[in-house]
Amino acid sequence: MAASTLIPRLHIVTDDDALAREKWSSVAESILSMGGSHVALHVRGPRASGAEVFRASARLQAVAEKSGGWVVANDRLDVAKTLGLSAVHLGRRSLDVRDARRVAGEGVSVGVSVHSEEEVWAAVERAPDYLFAGPVYATQSHPGVVGIGAAALGELVEAAMGTPVIGIGGIDPSGVTEVMGTGCYGVAVIRGIWDAPDPVEAVAEYISVLGQQGVEV
Repeated sequence: MAASTLIPRLHIVTDDDALAREKWSSVAESILSMGGSHVALHVRGPRASGAEVFRASARLQAVAEKSGGWVVANDRLDVAKTLGLSAVHLGRRSLDVRDARRVAGEGVSVGVSVHSEEEVWAAVERAPDYLFAGPVYATQSHPGVVGIGAAALGELVEAAMGTPVIGIGGIDPSGVTEVMGTGCYGVAVIRGIWDAPDPVEAVAEYISVLGQQGVEV
């Protein structure tokens, strides 16, 4: 089960491109080992099979159990339950939070993605453990989509009424201070890690900047 029940401040999300890269798993293992309890690594691959997500998650979970980090199955409740992962993250097409929690069982945190105040209100009624909110800024992961910006993100944080909100979308290290200034609990990153020359070094930079925000990291 989860090595730590405290939600990490830095969430690192994969995509199909990241999963397909040579030596991806060894880089991900190094990230978990270095980042420890500061890091939640989301295994997300919309085009990946359940077997691929399972194998990747199982290998990383062995590292996370030693480091104190999280491995999160993105929209794969079956993988989270089978491996006893720290969390499962639900998207718009996923099960309801309450149903997912019943299936996953105790000890598995449940997160949800939201994009508007209406979605925040609907999600909070079902008591998720945390929310992903965004995209905050323009990002290659959602081409053509304009980011909601820091002001709107702050409104979502307020609407969440205490449920931890993690900002996602185009957040590089220089944007962490503005995002955390809205009251966000943490940040989630895709391109800022996997497109960096040295992903492990990039993780260390994000953790360092988060540590400067006056929050426990």
